[in-house]
Amino acid sequence: MFKNILKIFTGTFISRIIGFIREIIVASFFGTGKVADAFTLALIFPNLFRQILGEDMVERAFMPPFKSIYDRGGKAQSWKFISVVFNWFFIILMITTFVLYLIIPLIFSLRGSFPDLFGNVFSNNDFDYELTLKLILILLPFTIFIGLAAFIGSILNFFEKNWIFGLAPAMLSVGVIAGIYVLYPYIGGYSIAVGYVFGAFLQMAIQIPFLYNRKFKNETDLKYHTVLKDPEQDYKVLKRESRFITLNAALDKTQEVFGRFFASTLLQGSTSSLFYAIRLFQLPFAILSLPITRGINPELNRLKANENYQAFNHVYSKGLNLYLLMFFPISVILVCCSPEIIDIVYRRGHFDASSLHLTSLAFSMYSLGLLPMSLVGYYKRVLSLFNKNKYALYISLISAILNILFALVFVKFTPMGHEGIALASSLAFFVNMWVMHNYTRKELKAFIRESQFKVVVNIIMLCLLSAIIIAFTFYFGLEFYKNKIQSVISITAKSGIIFTIFILFYLLNKNLRPIFKGFFIRNKGNI
Repeated sequence: MFKNILKIFTGTFISRIIGFIREIIVASFFGTGKVADAFTLALIFPNLFRQILGEDMVERAFMPPFKSIYDRGGKAQSWKFISVVFNWFFIILMITTFVLYLIIPLIFSLRGSFPDLFGNVFSNNDFDYELTLKLILILLPFTIFIGLAAFIGSILNFFEKNWIFGLAPAMLSVGVIAGIYVLYPYIGGYSIAVGYVFGAFLQMAIQIPFLYNRKFKNETDLKYHTVLKDPEQDYKVLKRESRFITLNAALDKTQEVFGRFFASTLLQGSTSSLFYAIRLFQLPFAILSLPITRGINPELNRLKANENYQAFNHVYSKGLNLYLLMFFPISVILVCCSPEIIDIVYRRGHFDASSLHLTSLAFSMYSLGLLPMSLVGYYKRVLSLFNKNKYALYISLISAILNILFALVFVKFTPMGHEGIALASSLAFFVNMWVMHNYTRKELKAFIRESQFKVVVNIIMLCLLSAIIIAFTFYFGLEFYKNKIQSVISITAKSGIIFTIFILFYLLNKNLRPIFKGFFIRNKGNI
């Protein structure tokens, strides 16, 4: 399990560092001005369908049944099964992209046709919606390339070709950086959109040789079939679960869509500062959370297929405890060091002190939701192994409604502006996490038998410790970011102190001590 996690972590770490450089360059060129606001809103649409038709659908709906057929010895049947799925997936990607080219201009035209109804969304005269529409139309082919990249990458992941799977997203950043530097002098702000499309193509293209090399084909008996039907397989469960996952992903992304549109009605820079904040917030999520989930999931799928209850519970609990012990101190560090982090990462060029202030406020609020967001992804993928995506959909619906209500309350009835939108997202994830945790234990009680009481007590204790550290930091104004050297020293000192506090707490607490020490003891069976 840890070997898989390490491989994915290594590739993901490299790709995210390059992505980190990409965001620095974007911020330097565009800051939080009109072009940046327009682009961050434009990127929502292709990212929405990237999540629906790409990552969530492939990893949670298509891969588990494919790998189950494969693990039971039906190699030929499994490749025919996934070929049929891929062919339909590709057709749907093409149709969806074409339909979006027709629908999106109509949506933007509503601001002129129904000014009263859509006034709250399209009322900000400082926001350039015409530029946003043009950027969206340039970006739409991104959906096709990134969807295919997700499909190919998920196959490689399930066969534990994890290094290239984790590294491939780096090519997206390479494309964006190249697009800006090469095309910006000629087409200005449009260069970033062209760069995203080019980067998505590179992310897809770099994985294809690893899928079709001779060694992989010989090991897996890979054979592609140009068919749209397979009478030997029952696709009813797949279709049902795909619908649930599609709606689930749409609801999850709807919250972000609402937040970006809502922010566009606030002061200039709100939309782009939310974008910069969440992109940076997703760095620890992608580097740490996704490798854990993607490293554990194939192992859980194998243990579930073999009905090995004891080993399944052990691996599942190991992953859950890893999230709890790792993400609490990391979240506290991100919140306490928010201004310094934004200063180091973004403040240069057109990204000035005002941009820093706006972005650090949003970043600290998003960082509060790092643990719940990570655990929600973990629970969803575990439930997908048992075809239990329906309940996850219901929870996401409740979470989306709460997110929107929280955002409206924070923005309309408190002094908070765009940071209220970020805080609303974190609070909604907490609710989502708690409900999904209880449901997972209830529905998978034959496989999962960890103590509910101990988990609750551990979370409460860690939340209290985190709240005390954060309150102490802000009460005494421990923020140092006059220059980048001071920011680096501040982050280093705070991180060292916070990690030391948490490690001492783990060692002194009788509930957490055996869990913490367990990660340093090698387990039998290579689990």
